[in-house]
Amino acid sequence: MRPLHLLLLVSICAVWGFNFVASKLAVGHFPPIFFTGLRFLGLGLLLFPWLKLHKGQMSLVLQIAVFMGMLHFALMFNAIKMAHDVSVIAVIVQLGGPVSALLAWLMLGETVRWRRGLGIALAFVGSVVMSFDPAILSYAMALLICLLAMISMSYGQVLVRRIQHVDPLAMQAWIGVVSAPGLLVLSYFFEQGQWQATQAAGWGEWSLLAYSILGVSLFGHGGVYYLLRLYPVALVNPGVTLAPVMGIVFSVIFLGERLSDRALIGAAITLLGVLIVTLRDSQIADKKPDRAAEERAALAAAKAKAGSD
Repeated sequence: MRPLHLLLLVSICAVWGFNFVASKLAVGHFPPIFFTGLRFLGLGLLLFPWLKLHKGQMSLVLQIAVFMGMLHFALMFNAIKMAHDVSVIAVIVQLGGPVSALLAWLMLGETVRWRRGLGIALAFVGSVVMSFDPAILSYAMALLICLLAMISMSYGQVLVRRIQHVDPLAMQAWIGVVSAPGLLVLSYFFEQGQWQATQAAGWGEWSLLAYSILGVSLFGHGGVYYLLRLYPVALVNPGVTLAPVMGIVFSVIFLGERLSDRALIGAAITLLGVLIVTLRDSQIADKKPDRAAEERAALAAAKAKAGSD
């Protein structure tokens, strides 16, 4: 990877890692579902020019938007608000990869061989070790909600594998447009103090919202999509696993969190398992044929044949 692109990848991990701190600060002021609704409202407005109908695939697009957007983030931000240590949430979030592998095995019949199986087992063993820390047990419900959020996200990712020819920005636009009204309606029925929080918000609180929209969604996801166009999945995806490590570091620096030895050992085991799964998934992805490239080659061959005729 070229130095400039490596810097971009590290910057994305830093932005995503610091987002755990930013989110913790944001839900300390705004009701969590309401804040998430505002985030997707901003995202939907920014990406509205990319919004378009995809004939024959809108059912999948809408399901993906609900599971990867509305449900996932409604659960996630509530977990962040309830957890005392956001660094623990940064680790539990990484279970999304192993959970996706399990769901792909159940729903798509994908093979889980011994390397992925070992990685999945290590990821969950590490989470169990971490969860039995007495301090972490005090907010076990937050970890359960976070796990449910990961299951929702992972289910959406499995659905993404069934979709074809939908631009990533278009998918992000649909997630924003579908999630924003749904989250704001949920907030209306299940939360209080939205108007008071909005009136009392200063530049700091609005900066956190802008950070989540522009930094996390547009720069982060957009940057990863850009890198995936240039480099193999096996090179990009494992690098992204640096994000939770940065999340732990930032939570220690900015929030003063301190994890016990048991929690750190469990986190290390979990991240090792996630890295194994990510490496194996990336290798499998790179072995699959590039359907888009094949279609372009077939089209070029057809045009050449037509010209010769």
